[in-house]
Amino acid sequence: MISTLKKFLRQNKYTEILAYILQNNNILNSSGSGEFGNTIEEMYSHNISLAELYAKNFDGDLQNKIVLELGTGFSRSAMLYLVKKFNIKKAYCYDRFKCLHKNDKEIIKLYGLSPYLEKIEYISGVNEHLLKIKLSSIDYVVSNAVLEHVYDLELLFSLLVRLLNDNAQMYHKVDLRCHNRFKKYGELYFHTFSEKFWKMMGSKIGQPNRKLLNDYHTLFDKLNLIYSTNIIEEFSDEELAKAARYLNNIDIKDYKASIIDFKILKNQYKG
Repeated sequence: MISTLKKFLRQNKYTEILAYILQNNNILNSSGSGEFGNTIEEMYSHNISLAELYAKNFDGDLQNKIVLELGTGFSRSAMLYLVKKFNIKKAYCYDRFKCLHKNDKEIIKLYGLSPYLEKIEYISGVNEHLLKIKLSSIDYVVSNAVLEHVYDLELLFSLLVRLLNDNAQMYHKVDLRCHNRFKKYGELYFHTFSEKFWKMMGSKIGQPNRKLLNDYHTLFDKLNLIYSTNIIEEFSDEELAKAARYLNNIDIKDYKASIIDFKILKNQYKG
């Protein structure tokens, strides 16, 4: 029923606009509530893959480390899996929106993760709530398809820098695609709206912030962070040519990256 309704709303640009304005006004269907699977097994499998991705991108041994996950979403099981497999000391699960799925407890019970709950702390609310965490205590910050939904990235990263210890690392995978917003008109069509109108359609529900690769680099440079970038996927030349027509932007190449990831370190010697 819900999927049918979404399909109907997206048949016309103006009904889609109206739907987003209404959702934003009532703070409905906030980002982060996706289930990533139709069954408990699929949902848990998705979170295992995330946990393994995070582990693979940590330089060193995760044992006894303190990890902060941004955008926990529907389940704490990715961090619980890290605790179980890699014996991490503690994990903080943070989400701007409290959107744990009803299956979260079922996943924890079914896969024997309950004994590890004592090493998990769940935090939700505005970014400043992260300051509940002891400063300079975090070893590793991770996220998947989260940063593109954060409106004030500078605020978030300024807080994260305060939480990181001097040897800490970060890994962030970022999806710069439209997340199905106005996809019918083009993968980059959601960039055509004015900033004011775009905020009306989703500032309260975590819609895509429309930041480009260069925006992230500018932010990291401003905060004196050391980073490496890996472009995982790019929009096709055909899609970019189409976008150039409706964006009227001569620097369309700036929009080319669609999925990227960053590895980041604090630079304690600069600034």
